[in-house]
Amino acid sequence: MKKNQKISKSIYVLLFILTVQLGFSQKALKNPAYEVSTSGIYHISKIERSKTETRVHIHSTFIPKWWVDFNKDLFLKDCDSGKKYTVTGIEGGAFGEKLWMPASGEDDFVLLFPPLDKGVKKIDYGEFIYGVSLTKKQRKKKTSLPKEVTKWMDTEFEKVTNAPIKDYNSPEFFKKEKAKLIGYIKGYDPRLGFETGIMYIGNEITNEDYPIVVQIHDDGRFEAELPLTNPVYTYMSLNKALVKFYLEPGQTTAVILDWEEFLLADRYRNKRHKFKDIQFKGPLAATNQDLMNFDLSKVVKEFDYKSFQKKIKELAPETYKKGETTSYQNNLASFSAYLEKNTITDKAKVLLENKLYLDYATHLFDFESRRKYEARNDTINAILKIPVEDAYYDFIAEVDLNDQSLLVLGGFSTFVNRFEFSKPMLVYPKRKSSSFKPEILFVDFLKAEKIELTARDKELMKNSKNKIFKSLEELKEHKSKYSDTYNKGYKAYNEKYIKPFIATRPKPGMEITAMEKWRLRDSVVENTFHLEKNLVYDLVKIRALDYDIKRSTSEDAHAYWEELKKDIDHPFLREEGARITHKIFPISTMQQKGLDGKMVTVPNIKPSVVKLPDGRATDIFKKILDPYNGKIVFVDFWA
Repeated sequence: MKKNQKISKSIYVLLFILTVQLGFSQKALKNPAYEVSTSGIYHISKIERSKTETRVHIHSTFIPKWWVDFNKDLFLKDCDSGKKYTVTGIEGGAFGEKLWMPASGEDDFVLLFPPLDKGVKKIDYGEFIYGVSLTKKQRKKKTSLPKEVTKWMDTEFEKVTNAPIKDYNSPEFFKKEKAKLIGYIKGYDPRLGFETGIMYIGNEITNEDYPIVVQIHDDGRFEAELPLTNPVYTYMSLNKALVKFYLEPGQTTAVILDWEEFLLADRYRNKRHKFKDIQFKGPLAATNQDLMNFDLSKVVKEFDYKSFQKKIKELAPETYKKGETTSYQNNLASFSAYLEKNTITDKAKVLLENKLYLDYATHLFDFESRRKYEARNDTINAILKIPVEDAYYDFIAEVDLNDQSLLVLGGFSTFVNRFEFSKPMLVYPKRKSSSFKPEILFVDFLKAEKIELTARDKELMKNSKNKIFKSLEELKEHKSKYSDTYNKGYKAYNEKYIKPFIATRPKPGMEITAMEKWRLRDSVVENTFHLEKNLVYDLVKIRALDYDIKRSTSEDAHAYWEELKKDIDHPFLREEGARITHKIFPISTMQQKGLDGKMVTVPNIKPSVVKLPDGRATDIFKKILDPYNGKIVFVDFWA
C-alpha cells in the first residue's frame, strides 16, 4: 500500500512538472502578428514568456558576410501603458559586438527581457517592430487598394483636361504647366518615421533646380505638384529608396507601392534596389510600366566604373573609344532583340534607346575630362600624355541633337553638362593688350616739374622695374617706402596724363565681348564636332545666361540678351532666356511727366522678387516668418 502511495505520489509530481512545462510552452508564440516593421533585417520568429523572463527570438536575414549588432538600449514597450522593459541579456552574441552573417545570410539570436506584466497583450520591439501581438499569429496581408484611395485617385484623374502628347515631336512637348504625382504605400504607418519624400526637378534649359516635397498622409496616400517644362523620366526619394516614374506637363500619374519592397531595399543595401512591385495608374501608366519592366542589366552589359578608372591610365583615347563604341553597338543589338520579344509603347522605346546613347556619350566625355585630372597627378605616365584628337569627338554626331526626346531622361543633364564643359568648348576670347602710351613718361614729368627724388626713391624705382608683386599687400608695402615728394609727384602725373585717358576711352559693351565667346564656340561646334546648328547647342547658350549676366549691369545684361537671342530659333528657348534675364534684372514700364509736361513711358527697374509656390512647405515657412512682419529678415539656406 505504501509502495503504491509512493508510486502515485511520483506520478503526481511528474504530472505537475509536465503541467508546468506545458503551461510554459503555451506562453510561447511563433511568428507573432505585428502592425508594422521599420527593418528588413530583424524578424521576431518566437516570443517565450515565463514568470522570470521574456525571451524574444530574432531571425536576421542580411547580406552574407556583413554584420548586425544589438545594443544595451533595446527595449520592449507595452503599447497600452507605455511601460518599458529594457534588455538584460543576449544569446548568440554580445551587446555592441559585430555579429557577422554566415554565407547563407541568415542567423538566429535570443534577446532576454524582464517578465512582462500579466495583462500585456501588445508590445513594440524597440523602434524596429511596432504592435507585436502576444496572442495572434501572422495574418495574410491585404493586397487590394482601399476603396477610399481608389476613389481619391479617380477624382484626381478627372481633373486632367488634356490628353498626353502623341509623341516627342509634338509642338506641345515644351509646355510650362504643373503635373501631379499621386500614390499610395501599402502598409504605410506614421510610426515608420518619415512623412515626406523629395524630388529634384530641374529645368534643363535654364539649369535651374526645383526640389519638390512629396507629402505623405497618415493613411499612406502621397502627392506632389511638379513645375514641368517638358516630359520627364525622373525619380522620387522615399525613406532613402528611389522610385522612378514618367510624367508630362498637365498630366497626373499614380504610383502604388508596397512597404514590403522598402524592407527588401533595407535588407539588400549593398546595391540600389530596383522596385519591381509597382502599379501605375492614369493615362501614362503603360509607358511607366514598360520603363519599369525593362531591366537594363539583363539586356545590356552594365558599365563597370572600377574598370573605367583603370582604363584612364592604361588606354590611349582612341583605344578606349573603340571599346566603348563596340559595347554601345552590342547594346543596341541586344535592345533590338528585346523589342522582338516584347511589345512596348513607342514612348518607352524612344527613351530606352536614348538612354543607351546618353550613357555611351557620357562615358566618352568623362574619359577625356578624367584624363586631365589624372595627368596632373601622374606626370610620368606616357599614356596620359597622348593628346585627344578632334576625331575623338565624332560620337556627338551619332544622334540628332534637334531631337526633343533627349531632354526627357535624367541622364541628359549629365550629357549636356559634359558637352558644354568639354575641352574643345572651353575657348575664350584673348584679352587685347592696351596700346595706350602716356604723352610723357613719369621720369620726364619729374624733370619738367623740377621734382627732385631722394636717393632711396631712385633705388626703389630701379628695383621695381622688373619686379612681380605676389599680392596687393606686397605692392602697398612697397609703395609705402617712397617719400612724400615721390607720392605727390606721382599723384599729379596720374591726374594729368592717366585719368583723362581712362575716363574718355570707349568701352566695348558687354554684349560685344561676351558674344565673341559664342562666335568661337560656334566655330568649334561646326569644325570640331561637325554639327549643324541644333537645339542642344542653343540650349547650352541659355544654360550659361544666368552666369553670363548676373555680375553685369541691367543695361548690359539686356543688351547681351538682345544680341544672343538673334541666333536662337526655338520660341520656347527664347521665352526662357527672356525670363531669366528679367528675373535677374526686372524691367517694366511706367508713366511719368516729361520735361515738357507730357506723359511719357520710361523703363522702371524693379528689385527681383521670388514668389514662393503654394503648398505645405510655404505655409510652414510663412508661419516662421510671420512674427517678423515689416522687418528685414536674413534667411541662410545652408543645405
